[in-house]
Amino acid sequence: MADTSDSAAEEKGTSNDVERLDTQASFEPPPMRPWQRRLIVLSLCLSLFLGALDITIISTALPSIAAHLHVTSREYAWIGSGYTLATTASTPVWVKLSDIFGRKPTIMAAVTIFMVGSLVSALASSSTSLLAGRVVQGLGGGGSIVLVTVIIGDIFALADRAKYYGITGIAFAVASAIGPVLGGAFTDGIGWRWCFYINLPFDGIVLVLLYFNLNLNIEKESLTDGLYSIDWMGFLLIIGGTICFLYGLEVGSSGLMAWRSATVIVLIIFGVLIMALFMIWEAKFAKSPLIPVRNFQKRTSLASFTVACLHSFVFISFDFFLPLYYQVVLGFRPLISGVTLFALIIPMSCATFCGGFFVRKTGNYLAMIFTGTSLLTLGTGLFINFGTRISWPRIIVFEVVAGIGAGLLFQSPMIALQSHLRQGDIAAAMSAFAFLRNLSTSISIVIGTVLIQQTIGSGSLTTVIDHGSSGAASRKQYVLGLRNMWIFYTCTASVTIFATFFIKSKIVKA
Repeated sequence: MADTSDSAAEEKGTSNDVERLDTQASFEPPPMRPWQRRLIVLSLCLSLFLGALDITIISTALPSIAAHLHVTSREYAWIGSGYTLATTASTPVWVKLSDIFGRKPTIMAAVTIFMVGSLVSALASSSTSLLAGRVVQGLGGGGSIVLVTVIIGDIFALADRAKYYGITGIAFAVASAIGPVLGGAFTDGIGWRWCFYINLPFDGIVLVLLYFNLNLNIEKESLTDGLYSIDWMGFLLIIGGTICFLYGLEVGSSGLMAWRSATVIVLIIFGVLIMALFMIWEAKFAKSPLIPVRNFQKRTSLASFTVACLHSFVFISFDFFLPLYYQVVLGFRPLISGVTLFALIIPMSCATFCGGFFVRKTGNYLAMIFTGTSLLTLGTGLFINFGTRISWPRIIVFEVVAGIGAGLLFQSPMIALQSHLRQGDIAAAMSAFAFLRNLSTSISIVIGTVLIQQTIGSGSLTTVIDHGSSGAASRKQYVLGLRNMWIFYTCTASVTIFATFFIKSKIVKA
């Protein structure tokens, strides 16, 4: 499978590996009563569930939202990616704030901001106010998601984390997959605004559970040192570069400007240059980089990041574009298009749980990564066969294969990464891990929409959303656009298989 011999760089750092493993093995979790630990895990899973739910809950509701709020084709993708971009932007800041103020007040602040954004989104009367609410939601969601990973690392030893990352992985997978179902149910029933109202009571429960149970004696930084150590320049460079690049792609594909226009060319080129500057800044100048270079110095770490990012990049396409296909091409109602995803949800959840159980019992994360990347690529490739008509058995089989592959990759790359880190590097590594995964989802949503628009033509997306598909010709155009998109995602997924061969095998056991 993967080459188990060390590269030259790894041989040089063998003694450091031993030190890191010893540090991990000697880590003592804070003393807690069993019921407290269970309540903390419950509250963390619920926080993560709600944050992940809002990534995809609007995927089936968005066609109805677009018609109600007169969302343009330009705004369509950004209502989805606005949340994930804000989540990405806030991730490293939340981790640093938790080092300054402590884990408990920081995650409670994140949950509160998420609640405010949910309320603004629920009350939105225009596409602009909805987008603003989604951005506020994303700012809070960044903390709600990444701090769960950090806190799990604080309260459990490495050998136990596979189990609890498996549990949180299930929460994330179920939320991401069930989001379209709930979005469709709310849209067909009590209205799309309940996609956001639903967060309020459950976030209240999270706040109560965290307030009374989460108490960690983590060494804190001073406010001045903590804020000074945040890589503000790196933060501005990566977000600015990403927005320039994605906006250039979106403007060019929507037909607002020609691909050869100066504005589109400048946006894309500047976006790439700014992201290149970000990498130089992180490697040479940043004192506390968003993405520490030391976490990429070994092939296992770099390959683990690659698998995780591309997994997120491909997986999010299932949640956003399968419902679009079911509604626009097959004519399903929002609720039915969401229910159809159960063939993806159930196998994915089972695979996430079984994968975590397997790693905990055997310590072999590499087998799960290889199996997951292979099935993810196969399942994504099967979606290329979706046409203007398709049988139910094929839909179910295709989704099952893709779901199992996606489920096996929610936590196994994370365990592979952590097995090569010192305990003191866990928080920074998990921050970078969450940052890059969130960034991948943001980019994926926009690029997927761009690929579809390139085939169906400018303005067509809004027309179909507002008025529905007008006939066989329109459906065929959509199928062609989606097919080109799935080919792209299949090629992307295949890179994860290649990356697996660079992950070093290591047994992690209690």
